[in-house]
Amino acid sequence: MGVTLREIVEELGGGASDGGEVKAVQTGGPSGGCIPASLFDTPVDYESLAKVGSIMGSGGMVVMDESTNMVELAKFYMEFCMDESCGKCIPCRVGTVQIHRLLEKITAGQATPADVDQLRDLCQLVRDTSLCGLGQSAPNPVISTLRYFPEEYDALIDS
Repeated sequence: MGVTLREIVEELGGGASDGGEVKAVQTGGPSGGCIPASLFDTPVDYESLAKVGSIMGSGGMVVMDESTNMVELAKFYMEFCMDESCGKCIPCRVGTVQIHRLLEKITAGQATPADVDQLRDLCQLVRDTSLCGLGQSAPNPVISTLRYFPEEYDALIDS
């Protein structure tokens, strides 16, 4: 606790495996947030990770290099969370499916800026109204990639 992401990713982990540039790290398991390299001086503790839009979760980290498409990554994690929903509350059961569908539309190059606005609103709705921790944290990968990597969404939008 208290060690920075940079120390873990670059010093302990050795950075990107192919010697390339590290783009981001995803902390906290599938419902954690994606933190850009520019924030790697963030200490790894509950409060600091929450401030940058992630969680401690299981304590795991996934390090991504510049070849990672952050929208595809968000869709991958949302599919996992969607499948893990117990289905007892409507926001999580239905909301995660709708978030995933919007991400599919975006990655297929068929979305408009209004779809991204809807995605942002839906993520907040699912986070605020779900009953359990899974539903409340499931939108984290999407919210964090929208926040830190908006250009990757913009590149896929049909203007």
